[in-house]
Amino acid sequence: MKNGSLSLHSTLSCLAVALLLTGCATLPQCPGSLLPIVEVQINGTASNHDDYGSTTTSTAARARIINWQKFLGGQNFPGGVAVEFRSPSGSPNLTYATTAAGVTATSLFQTLPADGAWLDFFVRGATTTVEKGATIEASTAGACDEAVIARKAMMIPSGAPPIPAAPARPRVEIEIASVASLDDYIAWAPTSARIRWADGAARFTLDVTLRNMTGADHLRFAPGTLAGGSTATGTTLALTLNGDGSWAQFFVAGNFASPSTADKDAILEVVDGSGTLLSRDGIMVRIRKNANGLSTPERDRYLAAVQKTSATFGSYIQFVRTHSRDSAGGALISHRQAHSGSGFLPWHRAFVLNLERILQSADPSVAVHYWKFDSPAPNIFTPGFMGSNSTGIMATLAVTNPIATWALPGEGVATGIQRQTPYGDAGNPALLANDIAVLALGTPTFNYSSLITMESSSHNRAHSRSGFTDAMGNPLPTGSWIGGSPAIAPRDPIFFFLHSNVDRLWARWQWLHDRFTPTAVSSYDLQGSHATPAAGVATPLFTQAPSGAITANRTLGQYAEDTMWPWDNVTGGTLASTTGRPDNALIQPFPITLGGLFPLAKPSPRLVIDYATVTATSPLNGLGYGYDDSNPFD
Repeated sequence: MKNGSLSLHSTLSCLAVALLLTGCATLPQCPGSLLPIVEVQINGTASNHDDYGSTTTSTAARARIINWQKFLGGQNFPGGVAVEFRSPSGSPNLTYATTAAGVTATSLFQTLPADGAWLDFFVRGATTTVEKGATIEASTAGACDEAVIARKAMMIPSGAPPIPAAPARPRVEIEIASVASLDDYIAWAPTSARIRWADGAARFTLDVTLRNMTGADHLRFAPGTLAGGSTATGTTLALTLNGDGSWAQFFVAGNFASPSTADKDAILEVVDGSGTLLSRDGIMVRIRKNANGLSTPERDRYLAAVQKTSATFGSYIQFVRTHSRDSAGGALISHRQAHSGSGFLPWHRAFVLNLERILQSADPSVAVHYWKFDSPAPNIFTPGFMGSNSTGIMATLAVTNPIATWALPGEGVATGIQRQTPYGDAGNPALLANDIAVLALGTPTFNYSSLITMESSSHNRAHSRSGFTDAMGNPLPTGSWIGGSPAIAPRDPIFFFLHSNVDRLWARWQWLHDRFTPTAVSSYDLQGSHATPAAGVATPLFTQAPSGAITANRTLGQYAEDTMWPWDNVTGGTLASTTGRPDNALIQPFPITLGGLFPLAKPSPRLVIDYATVTATSPLNGLGYGYDDSNPFD
């Protein structure tokens, strides 16, 4: 923030999500309240050339709130913001202090000034062997406790820093999306960025090249003239910077062949025309991956974030109490919001993304990975991850597993995870449609109306044959939560891996058949709204067979332009009415973060169809996620 005003670059990001009046971003564990956007600097500069520390002397650092001022006057945080500075789990520990002497504390509690002024502090650390190997993490303290609001990566070299201090070399500044760090997480879609020569002279120019640091290849680059519907694909990018300090725009995206495995491991390097190193900036290509192939650190970060979301934020239970639940007992009204209709896929896309954004406020480096349930997944069903089979009905969890004491307050169930799968620990239910069959749905026209049959042929069977029936579909005397009714399935955290895979199949189908246009019936059949269906689109209807199975579900929330419950906070009504909604809306509004532009607080099916904004007229980074086996821009 410059003189109380958001920079143009930051302002444009906020405009894109229509959040000017709320200050730019609302993080999820305090619904309806604004959390601070924070900038952190090392050695008092916005440049990355001096983001290096020492084992023997203290390094100056500082932080400030950049959305401190209301757009209509006054302060967003009149009492300041209580924060804790610390090192994230898995990062070499830094020590902290408010003065240059005695930098020995493993964390530091301070209050960021209410007027956006800088808060000064000092850090020291042990030698790190990799660039950006140490991280200063800032989290909220007090109200909305433990939400991560900034991560600044640095290095503690064993000798002299790899980049001499200015003025020995030109100083350049880089912003990925904005000056904040919570949007330094990218996927396959292009993310806007900019660079400038901060200490140049107006009559000169500086030729630079952007590239990956040697030994890594996570990033791709494109000039600021990139057209909509495309992404960054260059391994390098040459730019000319003006000596007047003006910004040069560019785009950055993840390299599909090499997503990140850790936070800040994607190192953007800037060199001048002679190849002299000027700057390095650490970001992350954060992608949803096959959970069976995660590294141990990736697995453990995810589990810790799930546990924090449940035990510290108290948020997980709200997802359990939303899925096919209604506090008055009318579960079918809730169930039909998300099942047995066209809205099945977009509703669950939003549901998974909602949880993911809360997990990322616990640890920005995590994503909701997927259980590829048509293939063996023995690394998922282990005591150290999602739990292995036992002789009883409770999955076996290692005592060191962060979710070993999984608790669901108010559900009246034992601590732990109730799951006993008939396929043992292989993670491969029988008799469900595999990836190939799902991706072929709709042949030869590949219309969405055919794709949604995957709900029964693949999704339902992955649930029901995961502990409620045996391999041939015969009932078992005891069952797993994940294989039980939809009202209890989310009790098991494997639920979100299952539904991430369902979303992956939809995303992959979209990629293979070019089904991203939100207004095309081939991408989504129920165009228009419940009140005004598009020409040729079937009108609202809800019917059931004598067995109770839903045979037609064209109710409010199923049409492309309808807002979806619970995020729209529309409640009340009867089953007989096609406008009936449940009597609660526990997890609204939808959390909007700096890492993704959409959906807005009240998502509709239309807003989540093009999750990577492939059809946008100008480059946008969409919902902020991607999958490791499909790139919608290929």
